[in-house]
Formats: sequence, structure tokens, C-alpha cells
Amino acid sequence: MPLLQPSTLIDLATRIFAAAGAPDDIAKLVATSLVGSDLVGHDSHGSVRVRQYLDAIRRGDLNPAARPQIVHEQGAAVTVDAQRGFGQVAAHFTINEGIRRAKTHGIAAAGLIHSGHVGRLGEWVELAAEHQTLALAFCNGGGPTGAVAPFGGAERLLGTNPLAAALPVGDESPIILDFATSAVAEGKVRVARNRGKSIPEGWILNNAGLPSTNPADLYDGGMLLPAATHKGYALSVLVEFMAGLLTGGGTPVLPGYTPGNGVLFIVLDIAAFRPPAAYDKESQAVAQRVKATKPAPGFDRVLLPGEPERSMAATRSAEGIQIDDATWKLLTEDAAALNVPVSV
Repeated sequence: MPLLQPSTLIDLATRIFAAAGAPDDIAKLVATSLVGSDLVGHDSHGSVRVRQYLDAIRRGDLNPAARPQIVHEQGAAVTVDAQRGFGQVAAHFTINEGIRRAKTHGIAAAGLIHSGHVGRLGEWVELAAEHQTLALAFCNGGGPTGAVAPFGGAERLLGTNPLAAALPVGDESPIILDFATSAVAEGKVRVARNRGKSIPEGWILNNAGLPSTNPADLYDGGMLLPAATHKGYALSVLVEFMAGLLTGGGTPVLPGYTPGNGVLFIVLDIAAFRPPAAYDKESQAVAQRVKATKPAPGFDRVLLPGEPERSMAATRSAEGIQIDDATWKLLTEDAAALNVPVSV
């Protein structure tokens, strides 16, 4: 498997997207976001997605040159239309609108509709933490049909419907929560398939509704399971309402759905609720107390959400990012088809 420096991989993906019709700034933002996911260990939202985005461009489902536009606003609430453009570009624009409005009103809600895949949801709420705001994110949708069976069901209906949140912790790194409401993100099954590996029980059912450890079964009419059985299922329904129905972005549960991501960001300005210095002091105390918890057998220490990703980013920044052979083959094929030279 090729071992590439992050800058090399960003440059290659940038040139591929530019050759596919994206303006230079858009190509760079999308490439940086994807490689950023590889960097923190979320390969499911990294370079493996390049072919997916190019296929969407070829089908006419994704406009690589589109820029987001505000289509409705009322005080602290705003709706952004991605214009069928790259989700990373639209999510970056939308969370910044939410941050700006939260600084004015104390709280803000920013909806995103008609968007391509927004990538790693936690990346966008983390931007809010840099401005002393807390942020929540709900994201629904995906393909033309859902990929996840409801609890007790044996057919695709719901999206993987991730949730994310960013919690500032004084001068320390923020706490970042980011997880699918399905047992696993679809991209992790894709990565396992590309690497020729089996997957754990409890991730998917095959097309007969039976448990499977073969990742290929998901792409042969199978379905993902909800996380934590009925609890993940309930959260998934919540996300459909928040990100799909409230925003007007739609839901794969209903007929006539147009594939894409619907997103709702909720941003809260700390200063609107209490003195930031007092919050900083207590947030750091909470973080330190949690980390001081006695570790259970088999664990070296207790980590806060977001710490494993920061550790992985430090390792891969120093050592490089290992790309599986299947993904590298797709990248080089796409580069060749677009007359993009590959040099590593």
C-alpha cells in the first residue's frame, strides 16, 4: 500500500478535482478536507471518496463549480442552498454563517440543503469551537435510498445520519463528538471491502436480512444496522427530522427524494450564557477529572472524544498516510482519465 505525505495526496486530489471542472479554490478545499479525514484516521471519509465525487459529476448530480447561496434568513436562522455543489464547500460556508449569527444573537441555527456529501461532519463543528462557541450538527440523506434498516426491520430505509458536536475546553483542544447513528459509517464497510477484509458481526445484514461479515454483501442489496439497537434507531429518526424535514432538504424515507446531504448546525455563543472565563475554568476542570478516571483492565488511560484523532493526525503527519491498493488504483485511474500527472 502506498505511503504518501499529506501534502502530496492533497496536491493530487486538488489537480484531479480541478481537471473535473472545479475552480482552484474549491478543488483545494475539498481535497484538503478529504485528506484531513485520512490524516485523523477516518479513512471512510477520505481519499476513498474521490471516485464517488467524480462519478456524481459525470452523472450530472454534482456541479463542481457551484457555490452556496443563502435562500432564506430570519434573524438567527438561515437556510443555505448548496446548488448541488460539493458538500465541503457548502458546509464550510454554512457553519461560518452560523458562527457569525451566534455572535450576534447568542444562538443560531443554519440549515443546508441540496448539498453533495459534506465529508467528516466533525470537521465543521470544530471550526465553531475556535470562536468560543459550542456547535451541534445533524446530517441526513446520502444516496437515492436509505442504507440503514430501522430497529427490528429488514430493509433499507434510513440514512447513516451522523451527529457531531464541538465543545471548547479553555486553552486546550476541544472535545469533538462525531459518529453515525448506524452501527458504522458506510465508508468503513467500503474501506474493508477495498482491503479484502471481513467486518465484525452486528454491522450489516445481507439481502436476505441475515447477519453477515462480508462487506460485499452491503453492496449486493444488504443493509446497515442501527447503532446500539433501538437507541441508534431513535437518534436516526431525530436526524431525519432535524436535517431533512426542518431544513426542507428532504429524506430518503419519502418518495421523490433527491440524493444528497441535509445538514442543520446549531451554534451557541458561550458569552451569551455566562462569562467565558468561568466556562473555560470549569470546562478544563471537567476534562481533567474525566481523564483522571482510573482506567479499566486493558486500557492505559481514559481519553476524551477527539483525542484518538489528534494522536493519529500527529502520527500520520510524521510518517505519511497509507492508502490501500484499491483506493490508490482508483485515484491513479481517475488521474489518467483526466490527464493529471501522478508523481509520488
